[in-house]
Amino acid sequence: MPQETNLNVSPYYDDFNEDKNFNRVLFKPASPVQARELTQLQTILQNQIERFGQHFFKEGAMVIPGQIAYDPLYYAVEVNSTFVGVPVSEYLDQLVGKVIRGASSGVEATVVNYVLSTNSDRGNNTLYVKYSKSGSDFATETFQDGENLVTASDIEYGLSRITANNPFATCIPSNATSTGCAASIQEGVYFIRGFFVKVLSQTVILDQYDATPNYRVGLFVSENIVTAYDDSSLFDNAKGFSNFSAPGADRFQIETTLIKKGLDEFNDENFVELMRLENGNLQKFVKKTDYNLIRDELARRTYDESGDYYVKPFQVSVKESLNNRLGNGGVYLPNQKTA
Repeated sequence: MPQETNLNVSPYYDDFNEDKNFNRVLFKPASPVQARELTQLQTILQNQIERFGQHFFKEGAMVIPGQIAYDPLYYAVEVNSTFVGVPVSEYLDQLVGKVIRGASSGVEATVVNYVLSTNSDRGNNTLYVKYSKSGSDFATETFQDGENLVTASDIEYGLSRITANNPFATCIPSNATSTGCAASIQEGVYFIRGFFVKVLSQTVILDQYDATPNYRVGLFVSENIVTAYDDSSLFDNAKGFSNFSAPGADRFQIETTLIKKGLDEFNDENFVELMRLENGNLQKFVKKTDYNLIRDELARRTYDESGDYYVKPFQVSVKESLNNRLGNGGVYLPNQKTA
């Protein structure tokens, strides 16, 4: 599907009409160049790329992985809002990627993400960690309630610093640790609205303190017009630095954000679904490129050559629908919706 942003408006006036079959813009000496012509020149080329891309790829197809991933063990550690009178929210962002340990337990972990108390479902500043070393007793595997957390490297924030091997936060007094879940996507390229769009590495927390998510996960697509007042790099740099009195041309941008949606949210106008989870179980997972017309041709040629066949015989097994909790191997519990 093509872009949704209408550029045939002031000040761009991109009135390209593919029905006219204009394939090139032919500039002439002594004729002034119109801004519309320069914009339409790009549109003609983009239209050709879009037609070619639609032959090979379906809308939203992964071109260069960028693979989506599900992490059911996203360990959460809730900490008090202040430490020695200083709000820990001042430096939580500086902890990502750093190794921390429990002052009394000896457990070590690497911080991978955080949530501020204002965004927390429980109202506490929360660190998300990957544990790397058990405690001093070789049995403790998580941080303990009420213990201080120590940083293995310096933390700098504003004009202050917390030096290595010093505490920076205290776990809340009870139920400080829990297990959440998250989805992440690696940097890659997806075919979206006729463009080959670069998707940056991102992570979205599905459930902050629970590991049985029920969501559809994918890319939210937004189209933006970026001006020099939005991005200072678009000011004229003819002399090697930005001239803030000479704004340059605007840019059309397609931006993608990894988001989660409820299973009953079906408005997919600006959404590319990549994964679906029900009670923590994967129901849908995009792990390969979704080809378009070229796939049909490859399938036809394979059928002409090989006909119908199977590699492994199909096996059918019968299971009880209702789980009686007595060992009958039923699939669904009472009051649970079936697929």
